[in-house]
Amino acid sequence: MPQLSIIVPVLDEAEGIVAALTALAPFRARGAELIVVDGGSSDNTVALAGPLADRVIAAPRGRGAQMNAGAAA
Repeated sequence: MPQLSIIVPVLDEAEGIVAALTALAPFRARGAELIVVDGGSSDNTVALAGPLADRVIAAPRGRGAQMNAGAAA
């Protein structure tokens, strides 16, 4: 189990998701877990995030709900 999990709630973030997750890559390289929680994006956010995260999960829209879903994962 990783010592650190980074939860990133997203919604229609295709334009900037690659840059944001690439910036977090050094943490993944040190063993941190990166969980992207999508709130129902209608763009390519999920497809773009997949290769750059340890997990991409879906949750009801809303930052709180998405953060809770990420923490539960």
